[in-house]
Amino acid sequence: MKNPRAFTLIELLIVVAIIAILAAIAVPNFLEAQTRAKTSRCMADMRSLATAVEAYSVDWNRYTPYGRIDSGGTVQFPASINAFSDRMSFIGPAVTTPVAYITAVPTDPFAVDFQHPQTQLIRQIEYLNLRQHVDNFGASPPAFAAGLIPAWGLWRMVGAGPDRDRGQDIKSNIVYDPTNGTVSDGDVVRCQRISESRINPSAP
Repeated sequence: MKNPRAFTLIELLIVVAIIAILAAIAVPNFLEAQTRAKTSRCMADMRSLATAVEAYSVDWNRYTPYGRIDSGGTVQFPASINAFSDRMSFIGPAVTTPVAYITAVPTDPFAVDFQHPQTQLIRQIEYLNLRQHVDNFGASPPAFAAGLIPAWGLWRMVGAGPDRDRGQDIKSNIVYDPTNGTVSDGDVVRCQRISESRINPSAP
């Protein structure tokens, strides 16, 4: 009787090599697709939140205030001071209660692993009422404060982007652009004057 034919070691190594090559091609594409999907979701959620903010302003003749979480984790709402070490600024309950301009404040899809006792707040899309923000500087605002509203409008929203350092990049007008690489630096941004996430040529 002939021995049954089996794979040789060379054949097995060739199969393993082919699988490794396919995995090396497929895995980065899968991760890029995930990042693109999160970016699209973030921009869509900002669009919905912007509609709620504008609807609120029609009813109340002002934009909804923002709160802040300072570097020590203390929550203040509405925010009455500015500190560059703050962890984030959030929109607060005005757009959901007592009138539901939006059902719930969207979660930043890039902030799912952000840890804080106030988990629901720290994972929201960041929101800044720029009139309130400028007024919070008081009688001696820094030089750049005068250019915030002319550049961005009366509100600004920020998502962390793939680098997950939300709020840091936008201070330098670094906006996420997938053409620079799927995990490139930059925040996902929407403001009153610019509806889509892109660099603001007028920003201070």
